[in-house]
Amino acid sequence: MKKLKTVLASVYIVLILLLLLFMLRKCHNGTEPETTVRVDTVVVERPPIHDTVVVTPQPDTTAVDTSAVREAEQTGQSGNLKVTLLWDFSADIDLHVMQPNGKEIYYKYHTDRATGGKLDVDNRKGGPGAAENIFWAEPPHGKYKIALVYYRANKSLTIPKTGTCTVIVMQEGKEPKTYKVEMSTLKERKEITTVVVE
Repeated sequence: MKKLKTVLASVYIVLILLLLLFMLRKCHNGTEPETTVRVDTVVVERPPIHDTVVVTPQPDTTAVDTSAVREAEQTGQSGNLKVTLLWDFSADIDLHVMQPNGKEIYYKYHTDRATGGKLDVDNRKGGPGAAENIFWAEPPHGKYKIALVYYRANKSLTIPKTGTCTVIVMQEGKEPKTYKVEMSTLKERKEITTVVVE
């Protein structure tokens, strides 16, 4: 019991330090710190996989990146729904898709036999030509929530490599959509978009 209290106190102190660091960074960038801060509950029995920071970006969908679409078409397998991630900086960025059945496809759960969803390309080093791909031949109806996670930097765990990631969504009967987002913080998770299959 004493060890558990010590661990919880340490986690609490680390969360406070991270919060202060975040607020100082905001002030340093010339913006006012947010007055409302949400701190998620920390589960001691199972350390978080990679949900330290959750950010919802405003993806750039004003123009479809046709070269990215061509590259995505050549990456992995295809189906009535295909989600491809492309990036070129030295980091392990993971593609995640939460399916309508509540199961998330990503590197630890790469195939869902119930939905036919499969992660068939999983790049762990990054660099030029890095890609990940998840596809469904016939996806079940419902919502598919797409996210990216900055799992680790390639050569140094302490200095994240920063860069732009492009997510391409190809859905049967619809024009491809591209989303560009910056990834710069280790363990950061960014919710990209939700695709509805009707």
